[in-house]
Amino acid sequence: QLQMFINGISTLTATERIIFDLYIEGNSTKDVLAKLNIKENTLKFHNKNIYAKLGVSSRKQLLYYATLKNNEKERSEK
Repeated sequence: QLQMFINGISTLTATERIIFDLYIEGNSTKDVLAKLNIKENTLKFHNKNIYAKLGVSSRKQLLYYATLKNNEKERSEK
């Protein structure tokens, strides 16, 4: 599951990657909407695509796997 998440990151479009990065930075839905000046339905559309590509079903799961990925990276650097 983690490998699917990691592999999926490289398949994100430019906009999806920006949204993904904003979530990783801890931005809320309202923050993302304001920063990108997009409508809620547009964000929902991108979220659905991001989740499908990463093999997750929620932002909570996305953040969980992002944390696992970072922990894995830190371990491999030691």
